[in-house]
Amino acid sequence: MKLKALLALTAASALSACVVLEDAGMHTHKVDTTPKHFSCDNGLSVQVRNVDHDKLELKLDDKAAVLTATTSASGELYTSNQGLFGHGAEWHQKGNEAYFEFTDPYHNKVNTTCNMK
Repeated sequence: MKLKALLALTAASALSACVVLEDAGMHTHKVDTTPKHFSCDNGLSVQVRNVDHDKLELKLDDKAAVLTATTSASGELYTSNQGLFGHGAEWHQKGNEAYFEFTDPYHNKVNTTCNMK
């Protein structure tokens, strides 16, 4: 009799381990919105801040743009068709280093490497 009760209890315990208590679609993580400051090789100072799980706000002087996360083989890649001056922009960050590419107001393509301060 005790053996049957023990087997039933073991089976119930094993099956309860398979139950999902939380809907995976409802799981949320807090986004770190603390601004991070970068100094670039070409003399620019850039501030970046996560505004959502897949959005990054990028500020350069008095200009700002919100870039969207894009698939990247390595690091975090954010892009926008509008960018800082109405043209495309790309921010590719890995650790404390980032590659920054944008088109300036004179339609010159600018690319530089930036390091977190």
